[in-house]
Amino acid sequence: KSVVENTREVYPGLIVAGMAANAVFGAPRMGPIFGGMLLSGKRSAEIILEKIG
Repeated sequence: KSVVENTREVYPGLIVAGMAANAVFGAPRMGPIFGGMLLSGKRSAEIILEKIG
């Protein structure tokens, strides 16, 4: 859950996803299941699509 919640733009043009997103925001990196990682990737793609219009 936190993997998807932490997936966001942290600096203009820099979007973090997956375990990197948790590392940036201090959440535990251990334990994300494959489904959470997949949803994080999907969320990052949605953010990118919003940015490029």
